[in-house]
Amino acid sequence: MSSGDRTRGGDGSGISRGPSLSLSEVLENPGLLKLELMTQGLRLSDDLKSTLLDRGPSAFATSYELDLVLPEGTVATVPIHPKLSHNSPYMLEKTDSGHQISADTKKVKVSLVAPPGFYDRKTSSGVPLGQFATMHGSYLALSPISECEFLGSTDHCRFCNLQGTRPGSGNRVPVEDVVEAVRLAREERPIHMVYLSVGYIDGPDSGVHALEPYVRAIKNAFSLLVAVDALPPAEDMWIDRTYAMGVDSVSYNLEIFGPKVFKEICPGPARKLGRKRFLSALSYATTVFNPGAVVCHLIVGLEPVTNTIDGIDELVKRGVVPVLPVYRPFKGIDLRQSDEGNTEILHTEDLGQVYAHLYNQLRKHKIPMGWVRDISVVTTPMEGRYFVGGETRLGGFIQRMFNDPHRKPSPTLVDIRRNLRVRESSESTEA
Repeated sequence: MSSGDRTRGGDGSGISRGPSLSLSEVLENPGLLKLELMTQGLRLSDDLKSTLLDRGPSAFATSYELDLVLPEGTVATVPIHPKLSHNSPYMLEKTDSGHQISADTKKVKVSLVAPPGFYDRKTSSGVPLGQFATMHGSYLALSPISECEFLGSTDHCRFCNLQGTRPGSGNRVPVEDVVEAVRLAREERPIHMVYLSVGYIDGPDSGVHALEPYVRAIKNAFSLLVAVDALPPAEDMWIDRTYAMGVDSVSYNLEIFGPKVFKEICPGPARKLGRKRFLSALSYATTVFNPGAVVCHLIVGLEPVTNTIDGIDELVKRGVVPVLPVYRPFKGIDLRQSDEGNTEILHTEDLGQVYAHLYNQLRKHKIPMGWVRDISVVTTPMEGRYFVGGETRLGGFIQRMFNDPHRKPSPTLVDIRRNLRVRESSESTEA
């Protein structure tokens, strides 16, 4: 499971708007509004409380949430539980034509996305779909193997809320059930990419081998992109094999860039793999996968922002796309108030500068951002354009058609590239 999911808590973010950012400026900027709503939450008008709060908890049971479409098609998953949102300046209201968010005297129109009905359904073998599947915009996230070597030990990552077991002691979701989940999800809404995640399983592959049957089955059944979120393998050959089995994008999430804080927050990955292996695996992966298809999450808020900026620069230099989920406390545990975390107070305007730096660095190095887009639970690299000035939010027709770094990758073209590369590799080995 990605850190974008694991860092979604329900106890308040500790992030404020900042002294120089007005509510009007926030409502006029979809990027700022998404960031504010994800961290501050959204209050509900009285006439909406009974219907929306009764929807129940999110798929991860961390807080009650709504999926919204903000201006310019920006998608956001927003917490609405009163415990998190009671101090939020933003309120969702019903209008004659739909819904709006109001703050002070300002208002902006938004759309509500109906929660997927498949959360309440079961596979043919009786497995609840909500147990291992969730949707984020046009992305379907699947966790068919809830196993990790670090669970239940001092090696577990301090921010992780994964409800799973140690390898060998749990039940894995049958492959046919995962294929069925994808089919049912596609019946409800368009799906652009399927994310498969696995915890650390000891061995040279670090766990990705266990996902291979799922990857191959999905690729055989659907014309979809498949991404894998796993710890980096100990051997580069497994990166080649990950690509050959049908994986289109890979995430090796370092989570914390600073060496000292990395060891404290992620003791298991630090001990078993080490920070250098993360970086070397990410670098090698960029020689195997499509440009922009190698991703690394860095959690914002658990280490000094200067560390995060350094991490952005280092990863982009290696051809990797950083994704920056914002840390939120979980079930009363706030790592920022411990010896392991960073106690720096962050403002939304400060976070905006971090996302602007990310966006500018990716453009400078000409790394495509289309592989990580339209995700509702995190500010994507592409959405960094909202923080760098109006001129980057517009583009000419020619640029959009032929040189657009935001363009979605095509599953067909990606598969053609893989078939050619794998065939060339096989012929080279035989020679």
